[in-house]
Amino acid sequence: MSSKDNPTNLPQVNAAPPVAGFTTATATAWDNNSENGGLLTEVILRSANAPHAIAAISEAVRKEVARIEQSIVHARHRLEHFEVLYNVSSSEFAERFTAEDLQGGDLEYVEWIGEYQLFQHLLQDLTLLKSLTYVAE
Repeated sequence: MSSKDNPTNLPQVNAAPPVAGFTTATATAWDNNSENGGLLTEVILRSANAPHAIAAISEAVRKEVARIEQSIVHARHRLEHFEVLYNVSSSEFAERFTAEDLQGGDLEYVEWIGEYQLFQHLLQDLTLLKSLTYVAE
């Protein structure tokens, strides 16, 4: 594919042709990941019963959102322990944390940065899942 066929130089996906008796369900989400430049991501599923497929997938996503929200509550509680103990926010700690700090094996600092990174990852996943929309064609 030439660049004039694809002026944005975005990766292209060749979709399989429609299958008789199947409808297409599309899930889209804005990807806030800076690596993807905030591009819209689209997932296409084909099913003999798209409304049921969308309901099943959206229920699975709803359950995952609930699980992630609960994990965020627990992670936030663990982070607050360190923030109170050292009187510094986790974000400030993460900015100042360097590889030299790992010398001597201060386990609490290693645990704190790991917890903070997990917390950030959970927030990203939650934002992505909450941005999904479902469309049946």
